[in-house]
Amino acid sequence: MTTYVEGLPTLSLRRLRDAVLEGEPGCVCDPELFTGPTDIEPEDEPAQDRATRITVAREVCAACPVRLPCMAYALRLRPATGVWAGFTAEEITGLAAAAKRPARPGQRYSPPLRETNPLAAAVPGQGKTGHTSATAAEVA
Repeated sequence: MTTYVEGLPTLSLRRLRDAVLEGEPGCVCDPELFTGPTDIEPEDEPAQDRATRITVAREVCAACPVRLPCMAYALRLRPATGVWAGFTAEEITGLAAAAKRPARPGQRYSPPLRETNPLAAAVPGQGKTGHTSATAAEVA
């Protein structure tokens, strides 16, 4: 079932999963690359092996055609292990928690103040006074 939030469609977990699987994800080539070796517990995997495995998995995810639906699926599912859309399960949990927090509690976003003339800083020799300095060719 598709629901709508603020005018944008939100897919069910099943439809997100189907979108990922139908899009030929890169993770089907070697599932252990993304979940870890099946013959050992995650906490028993040597740290260097885990880091290397995650790095390679991230590279596969970077080129995956279904990375965005995979990320949406992982954010909704909150997996306990594995690499999803280039993020570890711990990173997914952190992203999901951060998405629920307001950027600045109790404050609205205000863009930074800018100079009235944005080109003033880009033009060499022109300061806040608007005067330009002479170049060596002009003086000679």
